[in-house]
Amino acid sequence: MNLTKTVNRVYKIYGVKVNAVQDERSVILSGECNDWQTIVKIGKMFVDKKSGKHVVNDIKLSGYTEQPPMLPSVCDKSLDKTQWDVVVIGGGISGCSVARELSKYKLKVLLVEKHSDVAHGASGANDGMVHAGIDLKHQCKKLHYGVKGNAMYQQVCSDLGVEFERAGQYVVFSSKFIQLLGRSYLSRAKKHNIPNVKMIGKKEICNIEPQVKDYAVGALKIPSTGAVSPYKLTIAYAENAQQNGVTVSLNTAVLSLEHNDKEITSVVTNRGTFTSKCVINCAGVFADKIAEMAGDRYFSIHPRKGVDLLMDPKGKGLPTNAISLAPTLKTLKQNKNTKGGGIIKTVDGNILLGPNAHEVPEREDTTTAMSDVNEVFEKQNKCCPSLQRGNIIAYFAGVRASTYEEDFIIERSRKISNLIHVAGIQSPGLTAAPAFSVDVAEMTVELLKSRGETVEKNANYNPKRIAPVIAKNLEESELDKLITDNPDYGKIICRCEQISLGEIKQAINNPLGVATIDGVKRRVRAGMGRCQGGFCMPMVLKTIADELKVDIKDVNKCDNGSYIAIGNIKEI
Repeated sequence: MNLTKTVNRVYKIYGVKVNAVQDERSVILSGECNDWQTIVKIGKMFVDKKSGKHVVNDIKLSGYTEQPPMLPSVCDKSLDKTQWDVVVIGGGISGCSVARELSKYKLKVLLVEKHSDVAHGASGANDGMVHAGIDLKHQCKKLHYGVKGNAMYQQVCSDLGVEFERAGQYVVFSSKFIQLLGRSYLSRAKKHNIPNVKMIGKKEICNIEPQVKDYAVGALKIPSTGAVSPYKLTIAYAENAQQNGVTVSLNTAVLSLEHNDKEITSVVTNRGTFTSKCVINCAGVFADKIAEMAGDRYFSIHPRKGVDLLMDPKGKGLPTNAISLAPTLKTLKQNKNTKGGGIIKTVDGNILLGPNAHEVPEREDTTTAMSDVNEVFEKQNKCCPSLQRGNIIAYFAGVRASTYEEDFIIERSRKISNLIHVAGIQSPGLTAAPAFSVDVAEMTVELLKSRGETVEKNANYNPKRIAPVIAKNLEESELDKLITDNPDYGKIICRCEQISLGEIKQAINNPLGVATIDGVKRRVRAGMGRCQGGFCMPMVLKTIADELKVDIKDVNKCDNGSYIAIGNIKEI
């Protein structure tokens, strides 16, 4: 890439003066601009996939000061002066799947997560689609690990006791011209080994999904697309890792990494300072910040926020399958870095709409606005005109960890000898995790062996995790026996989702020790129904307090300090 020509082109298009220099790994940008979207667009102009160099975008947003990251309120010495073989930073799907793979070896592994539970970031705020990879045109790590990971899902979810449905997906064509363009998907599927993809006609798609009958001329059928609960899978990975010897430390934030320009010598956290022979960076939207702490920042993360809408499963006019509109030349040109969202049927029976995609400067900006709700609903309403706005029962935002190259970074550091990066894991990161976690574990073993360490297999490794009881899914005879053995399973606390007191107690006493309102919600769905916890939350709150033998005022919604109750009414 000719940097001078690109700098001049930036000034011609945007009127922004940019300084660009490069080293053996990166193009580093500096300057100032008064618009964040423009800063991101400029960063993309310096991507050169032929050179393989990453973009480090240090262009400042005029008048803007980045908010400090959320940090846990707890501060103690529980990890101080401990020694580890491997430390995994980040409790999302990347960190938890990697930790579980590492538990196959006789290693002392620590997983640190700054929030009160795993799956707090993008891993807990996405649609749970297990992608086939049909949208990826060119060979890249996303495609390699996405297709490989998709094929592993049945076995992984069976082992971990997590619900998984390979119900397929339909990309609907709204005109003959778009249908003609859509034939390129068939050759792409064959090239990338995506199985059984085929074109179906108007009659067939309208029989499968009657909600599209007014406009559909045909569809692309993608049978290998699946659905999983992203937070339940992440939790299951973490629990199985812990079951096999991994230590999981929640409410633990990495504050700095001490290093000597060759290796990380110690990890500084709010729970103390410790050492590790290997550090794995799975920090999501903060992955470049962790790299910077280690003296190895050669890529940038630019946060990309997406909003999803949750529909009442009992509402009218909902589709029964995962469907989306085939992109047109116009929509592709408008936003090349998102699949455009769709209508997703979750494993729990809900319908999700979205997400959209907007570049934001804040890494933890999970706010939602009515403009997001309108944008997502109006777009998906074109795909399914029978959708009703009144059936929206909740909406939420997640922030993707995007690199300017729009691909995963999964590699050993070239500069810091005991550091591995697992960064830029945006969609299809959930799909790809079972595959790339295997490679990262192998990288880790190779790294340790190169440092003279002996690494043995864990003879006691058990891939199986016992799935929590879901009472409403049991046969009548099984449920009767369960209630006879434990009457708590016959006491319904969450009416919307039919969740019993027994299931809530089971969730409170989970292996990771998470006992918050949101922790229970993620594990058994108490509070995820139409009333969004309006009926059941007081009982969940009381049950947590009773099980932990603490004052009800000390129970948190999520992270430390997020109290629900503040005192007795008469006191207030």
